[in-house]
Amino acid sequence: MRQRSVLIVEDETIVQLHLERIVEGMGHRVSGTATSVAEALAQAERDPPELVLMDVNLSGDGDGIDAARALARDYDCAVVFATAYGDEATLARTAGLGSGYLVKPFTSVGVRATIQTALAGWQAGTSALPPQATQFARFGAATRMLFYSHDTFGLGHLQRSSNLIRTLVEAHPGLSVLLVTGSPVVDRYQLPSGADYVKLPAVRKVAAERYAARSLRISDAGVRRLRRNLLLGAVQNFDPNVVLVDHAPVGMRGEMRPALDWLTNRGACHRIFGMRDISDDPQVILPLWRKQGIYGVLRELYDDIVIYGDPTVFDPVARYEFPEDIAAKTRFVGYVCEPSPPLRAAPTASSHVPRVAVSIGGGDGAESVIRVFLEMLAAFPDEIDFTTEILTGPLLAPELAQEFRDRAQALPVKIRDYMPSTSVWFSDADLVVSTAGYNTCTQILSHAQRALLIPRVLHRKEQLLRSQRLAELGLVAFVDPRSVTPKSLLHSIRESLDRDDKPLSEARRVGLLPLDGAERFTAFCGELRVVASTEEIE
Repeated sequence: MRQRSVLIVEDETIVQLHLERIVEGMGHRVSGTATSVAEALAQAERDPPELVLMDVNLSGDGDGIDAARALARDYDCAVVFATAYGDEATLARTAGLGSGYLVKPFTSVGVRATIQTALAGWQAGTSALPPQATQFARFGAATRMLFYSHDTFGLGHLQRSSNLIRTLVEAHPGLSVLLVTGSPVVDRYQLPSGADYVKLPAVRKVAAERYAARSLRISDAGVRRLRRNLLLGAVQNFDPNVVLVDHAPVGMRGEMRPALDWLTNRGACHRIFGMRDISDDPQVILPLWRKQGIYGVLRELYDDIVIYGDPTVFDPVARYEFPEDIAAKTRFVGYVCEPSPPLRAAPTASSHVPRVAVSIGGGDGAESVIRVFLEMLAAFPDEIDFTTEILTGPLLAPELAQEFRDRAQALPVKIRDYMPSTSVWFSDADLVVSTAGYNTCTQILSHAQRALLIPRVLHRKEQLLRSQRLAELGLVAFVDPRSVTPKSLLHSIRESLDRDDKPLSEARRVGLLPLDGAERFTAFCGELRVVASTEEIE
């Protein structure tokens, strides 16, 4: 197709720039840009367009549909409408006039396809926009939403997905949610009515960007092929209106990419990418994302990007250098936390013995925290004036769990291997000593009084960066895991227990950080207009 002249009428600067890049990237010429009806008519008179990309709702002096009608009449050009409202009334007003229709937020792939179709139809003298071709409905009853939960290490992704699903289903009766996860302990999480899960074969992370089957005795390539095919089948058969992909834009080692491509080609599905606050050090993320083409994936395959965090702690948009068009479709919703536990009566000062809770999250790769803690209890028995409970997590290797139980028999400590929720446990403790995974830290921010973080630094620096930022904000104490010893750990615990203040309790009182991420994400989904389901799954 030869080069065509394209007029862009759009009053949002970032969207306008995004459309300019797409048009020029297709080899066409931008004849001009305008933000109002008057500017559009004047620009068309100076340089007549062959195609107009027209925002329906323009600020100021007129309506995009009336302007499009005048341009089509005077210049015999094709028109593609862009709007945030895909309702039947708007579609009816554009019927017989437009050659294409885009509902914001749109992807680059969708824009290119619509432009190509519109120009082909215009050249052939036919309209490519069938009146009322697509029906839209509000997110909620009859919506099918699929969650892809990236679960290769720990429990954070599964816990976050579970919190989001519970809040969504409670707020939107009639919603159907399918969780697709590889977590080996998903069966321990009770999903609400309206939600179910598909279990992928479990994998474990063995190095940066390297995974192996956790239980099956098959090759790395074999388990990835199996997971990829199961994912694609689940997406095709569930046929969701909305998809949320967690943490990895194309899934573990690209396993979600075939499903995303299928959804893009099929259309009629709103695709959301969900990020935790910190993925890794920017010095690692930036070259990795450029090498893997992640910015292109975020641009082409996702309609929205949601960050489960707050930019005052860490701003991925700035630190990971999001281009303007990707930043424009990104929003922060705050930290996704569990509901608050029941209130308990505070112990009297005369009888109170300080309580310390120790957690390593799911138990994957963080056993050194428990080991050094047990060594501390054994080395300084006369200086231990607090009680301790240790939660090892369900993913701790059985031989390590047995080792810790054996060591604990002669020490003033109780060991637990699993708890459905740590919220009450954390709220009852005077001090939480833990690793710094996303889910563990949201539990600490939501429920603990004081915390001492010993981040796991294994395959990435995520936990180290989170610990440093929370410590800089005065919310927690922080011990570098590369230098911790039984003696230095005891010193840090004593310092934390001797504090008169409760920094985390105070932070919650003043609302320092947004801890209602699940509710805010649910409200965001409630604003979506999704392609209405035409039939039930059989």
